[in-house]
Amino acid sequence: MSRRTAASLAGIGAFGILGTVTPSASAIVGGAPVADGARPYVVQIEQQGADGTWSHYCGGALIDSRVVATAAHCSMWAERGKVKIRLVLGRSDSASSAGTVLTDERFTVHSHPEFSVATNSDLGLIVLDRPVRQTSAVLPPLGAEPRPGRVLRAAGWGRTDLGDPAKPSRLHEAALPVKKFDDEGGVWDKNFLCAGTDTVRVGPGDSGGPLFAPKVSGKAVVYGLVTGDTNTCSGLFTNLTDPSLWKPFRAPLASHGLSHVIPVERRPADAA
Repeated sequence: MSRRTAASLAGIGAFGILGTVTPSASAIVGGAPVADGARPYVVQIEQQGADGTWSHYCGGALIDSRVVATAAHCSMWAERGKVKIRLVLGRSDSASSAGTVLTDERFTVHSHPEFSVATNSDLGLIVLDRPVRQTSAVLPPLGAEPRPGRVLRAAGWGRTDLGDPAKPSRLHEAALPVKKFDDEGGVWDKNFLCAGTDTVRVGPGDSGGPLFAPKVSGKAVVYGLVTGDTNTCSGLFTNLTDPSLWKPFRAPLASHGLSHVIPVERRPADAA
């Protein structure tokens, strides 16, 4: 999703008029298919159409056995009752019947109350009523932002070629180098993460999907979530290591007994 599109959605939401505008299907460009079971913490969020069928809406990341993180510009429409969503966990191929499907009576949606496309605030949390069996990822310590040059990965469903509208059902992922973010003279919040190249990148509508470091042993670490792009950044991500991002979520998470989900402050020995 481009920043212009995201800005349009935010404006429509502010006036309480949704119409038919929702995030488009996701795209991972220059990546490769993901094998079944390889990324159990990558969540597909589906929306229900007028005819009752379900289709891809946004991506997300299971960051605790009871919490899915996604973009606020995805979650806020569900929170306001403008879009009916369900979660699909543990399914790499959306054409299959594998995994776990959770409908909206099984979860509660919380979106950043001050979401703006220009600030590092594009975060929504979907709290499940009970733990799921899929392996979750973890969050890095607050302040442990990945350094430019580090290679992380992004995953999502949808088009793998921006010039071809066909969308594979199989989850794809790509390796993206982290870049120093150019805030274009203060147009954007400097806390955003930027990752990817012109040819290996997240694509239009790849909203809410995770930017993560896979682990050979232990759990994957999710550093960011797809929020859009700018004139100077082909892949813009909400920075989950930003301490200020989590302030509005402290009370909602505490009310669900999930205060432990908020990352702790970085220790001097923690490496980014």
